[in-house]
Amino acid sequence: MIGKIFKLRTIVSSGALLVLVGIILLWLYGLGLQKEASSLLADLSALRAGTSSSEDAERVAKFHRKFLAKRDCQNAICEYSFIITNRWLSSLYLEPDAEFRAGITVEKGTVTRIGAGLLRTMPIFPTFNASAGMVEEYAEMPERYAQEGHYVFPTPIGKPYLHVVLDRHAGTVQRQHAFAFSFKCLTKPGGG
Repeated sequence: MIGKIFKLRTIVSSGALLVLVGIILLWLYGLGLQKEASSLLADLSALRAGTSSSEDAERVAKFHRKFLAKRDCQNAICEYSFIITNRWLSSLYLEPDAEFRAGITVEKGTVTRIGAGLLRTMPIFPTFNASAGMVEEYAEMPERYAQEGHYVFPTPIGKPYLHVVLDRHAGTVQRQHAFAFSFKCLTKPGGG
């Protein structure tokens, strides 16, 4: 009888320990995701469209090579794409799918576009199944937004996302606000 109780306690203790270790590992995974996404965003926002060089972009790509999804260089144009996802947390149904996507475009040795977007699956909207924040910085404002100034919000009213477009002439505070992302939705249940 005492042996059975001891065996049961051992099994329960081992199970509890495994659950605790699993929770700690998932928590560390979440912290790592937030740190990596924040680091990539900081390096992206340190670049300046119209000023930064192809060497600057390549330095970012090398440092964040773990998340480099595409590096395509053709005809003096290089495009770099990065993706950070919460694959493990969403696979275990602890968090909805979320991803941080970023990109750099270099033309003739100069960074001409920097983009970043954070998307989280939220299938409650009939026309767009995510909540999102996106920013695009250009050396010069694209023609379709040129009449609106150097800092534009082309998001239609009532949409579950925010899209910011700016160029190198936007103010420092505007740029800081445009690149201000919270990465809680990557890792915190309900944190979107």
